[in-house]
Amino acid sequence: MKTLLYLLVVTFSCCINGQSITTNYEIGSFVDYNKKIISGYFDFDYEPKTSLNVIYSSAASFEKGIYYDNNGLKVSGLLKYSQSDRALKFKLNEKDEEKSITADESNGYIIGIDTFSVVKNVMVEGVFGDRISGKSEFAEKIENVAGMQFYKFMAEGASGISYSKYVVKISDDSDFVTFPSGEGKFKKMAADVFGNDPVLKTQIENGKYDEKDIPSIIKIYKYRKLYQRGQNIFYNSFRDETNNPDKSTYYSKIVSVQDSVFHTAHFSKNDVKIYEGDFTSFYPHYKQGDFLFYFPNGEVRRKLSYKNNKPKKAVEFFENGKIHRVYDILEFGTIVYKLVYNEHNVNVLDAKGNGSEMFLDVITGKKITYEYKDQKLKSAYFTDLNGEKVYQVCENNAEIKKIKSLQKLITEKVTYPVESIQNNSHGYVLLKCIVDQSGIVSEIKLIKGLNSDCDKAILDFLTCFTTEIYWNPGKVEGKAIKQEIILPIDFSIIETSSYRNHYYNFNTLFFQNMMMQQNMMMQQNMMRAPMGKI
Repeated sequence: MKTLLYLLVVTFSCCINGQSITTNYEIGSFVDYNKKIISGYFDFDYEPKTSLNVIYSSAASFEKGIYYDNNGLKVSGLLKYSQSDRALKFKLNEKDEEKSITADESNGYIIGIDTFSVVKNVMVEGVFGDRISGKSEFAEKIENVAGMQFYKFMAEGASGISYSKYVVKISDDSDFVTFPSGEGKFKKMAADVFGNDPVLKTQIENGKYDEKDIPSIIKIYKYRKLYQRGQNIFYNSFRDETNNPDKSTYYSKIVSVQDSVFHTAHFSKNDVKIYEGDFTSFYPHYKQGDFLFYFPNGEVRRKLSYKNNKPKKAVEFFENGKIHRVYDILEFGTIVYKLVYNEHNVNVLDAKGNGSEMFLDVITGKKITYEYKDQKLKSAYFTDLNGEKVYQVCENNAEIKKIKSLQKLITEKVTYPVESIQNNSHGYVLLKCIVDQSGIVSEIKLIKGLNSDCDKAILDFLTCFTTEIYWNPGKVEGKAIKQEIILPIDFSIIETSSYRNHYYNFNTLFFQNMMMQQNMMMQQNMMRAPMGKI
């Protein structure tokens, strides 16, 4: 065990002090815990069925921030918004007594990267339906498009269920107006607000959208304006949309717009094209047709075909432009290989879909062998520096014996870094685990990090993980083998008022799960108001 810990410490040191922690999308060819193949690059369609999670709920905790009093004086401390009484809770420090600040007593507040303003004329829910609030309210500033400022207001209704309303201020001189409930009223107001976009106006009048679709409407309206002006959409390293180009890592260029179909091309900050394809919605992202993914040299590396936002077919290419693999994607992500070509353009599969190939992973330098049976990937392996065979996929993959216990341990031991919360740092960390024949994890390496704080939090935890948690080793023909597995860790921040486009929005299932978790957290952590209180 001492030897194991020494190896781990060395590995951790390398990871932190010079080991290549991926800052872009190039990571190498691997297979994750769910047997999902990562073909060299961390693309937006990465959807692990099982991941370990580090979750922070903003609804449950005070966070560092500032608020402005009615005189414009900035006050720093710990803040939390209460949906039950629609007031800001404030403490100077952890030991300080909590006090309530109403919107009438403030000019707004800032928590992390989110700004909350004071708005009026908000429609709030009551026992007998919606009514205009008789006081000022706090609402998140979510978007400014063509001089119109949009806000998101959240509160707890009379039944104890959280709800949201969207508010717009069309100009500096206009009043705040809440988008109303009810099909007729909503159509009229939305058609007026977005009336200078003929396509969007027609779709609203035809009933394509309702009140719950306002975030998507705003995005479509904004992106069409950007397209008309020839401007780009910018994203930070966590794939969150940002309005600050100087803090961006990626950007998207809207190439064309046909009705509701936006053809966009996505680039790294140094103008290397990553992918392009058609979106019909942006909250969440709804994909349709062929998406092309590119090698850094500009050649197409993958074509992924979507139907009704689900991937159905794919073609992978060698870096020289020749076809490598052709396959169908069935329900639940099962891959059925139709054709597999080697570098000499010879199909290695026979009529039954059996065969094998060896290919070079140009990112890691490994020569990997794939063996196919009945059009499925049966096994994948490579030879390590010691000449030992290491599997990526086998008959019976290595598994964590008690994954629920491991998740519980992470919840207890791993604290979401404070600065990462403030910066809204979130996403996947991918860990390479080498599980040997005894079930011991003999090597752990970070192949895709998030930031130094989150990476260190996981690495610090892993010393405990390797001594307390054991795996069932992978087996081939009943014999234990050495296996390399990628373990995904999902760092996620559940915000009560989150609007920004982020990495979850690319995957509808993830987006829905996050919205569900967000609502559950709000129900659990909001103080209950007396029945009928408005």
